[in-house]
Amino acid sequence: MDSFFLVVAAFLSSSLTTVLGLGGGMLLISIMSVFLPPAAIVPVHGVVQFASNASRGAFSAKDIRWDILWPFLIGCLIGTLAGSRVVLKVPTEFLPMPLGTFILTMTWLPQINKKLWFPDRFLSLGFVQAFLTLFVGASGPLNMPFLIRAGLSRDQLLVTGAAFMTIVHLVKIITFGLLGFAFGPYLFLMLLMILAVISGSYAGTRFRSSSF
Repeated sequence: MDSFFLVVAAFLSSSLTTVLGLGGGMLLISIMSVFLPPAAIVPVHGVVQFASNASRGAFSAKDIRWDILWPFLIGCLIGTLAGSRVVLKVPTEFLPMPLGTFILTMTWLPQINKKLWFPDRFLSLGFVQAFLTLFVGASGPLNMPFLIRAGLSRDQLLVTGAAFMTIVHLVKIITFGLLGFAFGPYLFLMLLMILAVISGSYAGTRFRSSSF
């Protein structure tokens, strides 16, 4: 029964993000925190969200802004190296604390996002995303003020944001694997959720194309 709820949540969250550009990852990780052990929430969520964002980007690859994707990738690599040195020092029983704080902040104080601005902004954004996602998982909404200021069209904003998070979740998966997280017990659940998010990305892309 737990798997059923998680698969349905995966489909709905992927569809939501494909149409609106954000919100699905945070919704999904909030639901996963009810059913999974604290130490498994972020890495398992990373695998599922990698599939969700990669499929979303693949369905509309022509809209990706590659010129801002490369500095973001470099920042992600640097942020991952920094975050991997810290995440092992945080006891697993304390992991729900930064996750819960981040969810509440992003839900109730979205105006904070609009004030975030850095020099070399996409490299800096990649660094922050890669570091933060090792602890809170659903950091996608941080992308929006940066992408909006870059003057992207609606489709470019949605799909480039998906490409950003594909990179973030990929480096997160690799990092947790190297740090010794055992993905094996969750393989079947992850497979079901991956199929669900890919279906959600496809359904959301069709809906967005026909409605806007």
